[in-house]
Amino acid sequence: MRIKVPEVDRAKTDARSILAVVLSKTEDGFYKFGTKTGILKQLYAKCEFSVCEEIFLMKEDVPAVEVSLRLTAVKQSLGTGQGFRECYCKSKCPTNRCACRKNQLICNSKCHQSLDCTN
Repeated sequence: MRIKVPEVDRAKTDARSILAVVLSKTEDGFYKFGTKTGILKQLYAKCEFSVCEEIFLMKEDVPAVEVSLRLTAVKQSLGTGQGFRECYCKSKCPTNRCACRKNQLICNSKCHQSLDCTN
């Protein structure tokens, strides 16, 4: 199964969906899924996932740990997950008060477009 990952839970370069296997189905028609990182906490309706023709994951491969969809997306991410960091500094980012500098990242064009930056 493929479960769509909301934009707020992934970076633009990350996969738009995660692979999962059905672990159980409730009487109400909701599904419990497992992934490589664990069992998803949330139940899903039929309209929230699509069926894969290939089998990529078996029930036996799912760890017995409950995880959120966001955590699963971050662990499968090539980067740090959940988009890009921005600092919104009003100065040139000279100190560790700058969120980017504090996290050892270089400021990007989304941080402050019209200001010069020393980071």
